Amino acid sequence: MSEASVYQQLRGHLAELRLTAAAEALPAELDHAAAAGLSHTAFLERLLAAEVTATTARRQASLARFACLPAPWRLSDFDFDAQPSVDRKLVAELGTLRFLDDATNVLLIGPPGVGNTTPAGPWPNGIREPGASVATESKHS
Repeated sequence: MSEASVYQQLRGHLAELRLTAAAEALPAELDHAAAAGLSHTAFLERLLAAEVTATTARRQASLARFACLPAPWRLSDFDFDAQPSVDRKLVAELGTLRFLDDATNVLLIGPPGVGNTTPAGPWPNGIREPGASVATESKHS
């Protein structure tokens, strides 16, 4: 069997298994493996790592869409000068997500427009632990 035939079969297998990122990375990874003299195991690990990275990114994007978060804010976006009553140290501590280790819930309460949502915005992006979740809900009376 020729090298081109084996390559086409490999691409077909990757497509059948729906490993699209691995299929896209295959030519570059084959070139890298040949140039670096990688073992079959090392080549396969690099190829599958590309697929795992893409799958993780798709999963995170899907979870973010499902969460219906208001915006992709960061804690650095919070205007502490506009809300001087907000404790900077407390917001920074909540930003570390240590409350997850203690299985503690966090509830931010206040009237609309006082900045309740902004500190909670970055949490879903920081949570990567299995079983951890974030739910946000805004109620306007």
